[in-house]
Amino acid sequence: MKIIHIINSLKKGGAEGNLYRLCKFHKKKYKKKIDITIVTLIKTGYYNPELKKIGVNIFSLNMNEKINFFDFIKKLYKLRQLIEKSNPDIIQSWMYHSNFMTLFLPKIFYKRIFWNIRHSQLNLRISKKLTIFISIICGLLSKFVPKKIIYCSEKSLNFHQNKHFYFKNKTVLIENGYDHNTYFPSKYKRLKFRKKNKIKNSDIILGYAGRYAKQKNIPSILYAFFKLVRNCKDVYLYMAGNGINIQNTKLKNIIYDLNLEDRVFLIDQQKNLLEFYNGIDLLILASHSESFSNVLAESMLCCTPALSTNEGCSKKIINNRGFVINDSNYLSIFNGLKKTIKMMKNNKKNFKILKTQSRTQIKNNFSIEKMANSYLKSWVF
Repeated sequence: MKIIHIINSLKKGGAEGNLYRLCKFHKKKYKKKIDITIVTLIKTGYYNPELKKIGVNIFSLNMNEKINFFDFIKKLYKLRQLIEKSNPDIIQSWMYHSNFMTLFLPKIFYKRIFWNIRHSQLNLRISKKLTIFISIICGLLSKFVPKKIIYCSEKSLNFHQNKHFYFKNKTVLIENGYDHNTYFPSKYKRLKFRKKNKIKNSDIILGYAGRYAKQKNIPSILYAFFKLVRNCKDVYLYMAGNGINIQNTKLKNIIYDLNLEDRVFLIDQQKNLLEFYNGIDLLILASHSESFSNVLAESMLCCTPALSTNEGCSKKIINNRGFVINDSNYLSIFNGLKKTIKMMKNNKKNFKILKTQSRTQIKNNFSIEKMANSYLKSWVF
């Protein structure tokens, strides 16, 4: 089987990580029976070397955000040439811009095109106008172009069908999958993280993992944390992700204005979060909008429970093996944190059980094998 995946880039992100895990599983299981090429719209990025290592071909159109109309036409022509020459069995595009590009492929390929939608919703408060416009265009044309439309959460499915006119009869729901051998609990990793950051055994470490973006609601996390530490002297917050560093003046100013520079530590984007997940005691996700959060599942596989807003699949992922709050305002986050830390301190036995249950929940319900097989079934049948 010959498969071409089209994606914006291979930078470190949720969709990109999911594509990497999918390709890795398919190449390992089917070896030479499956030929995989990834076409990126812009520069390749973080997952490029790892994918090449497992035998995935990578081709980049080298587009950029300021591309003019004539250059865009040239890139489209190059994509069409690649598809026609390759003649793949499956064309799987990921996210709005890549889905949009498939609208311009020769009509003969329409029955081989599969779209993948990763956002739970789009709105002007947290989304770009162009992205919203592209999504609506794709929705209006979805009756004619892809064979199927793959969503990673029910919330995403409902939003796009009801608000952006996506054709309902082509719907497929495939939730993300994870390899429990990649993320796992490790006392060694925990000790290494805490020793490196000079953390005491008695300290409670909260963690945030994700990029710096409006939808991630980072200011509210910091305001909630500011309110929390007035009465909790042994609690600290470690934050990791793209743009989570002292060069980010907006983020740095909030921390300094709240006098949290001795309590909040920005450790930037990490190559591997295994040590981070093991080193912290609780993951915080307070997003305004999520579809299927990778960091929740990854953290839980490391036996580190999470506190999350009820966005996208978060409640389904956690499933009573962690903590869910209904609102994303800082008071709700503060109250959620206060209750959770109280349990951590006063009911250590139950919290220890919860840690073990967190891993079991992901292992049993969101395996990489289940996800990879679902894609194959969607493509073939």
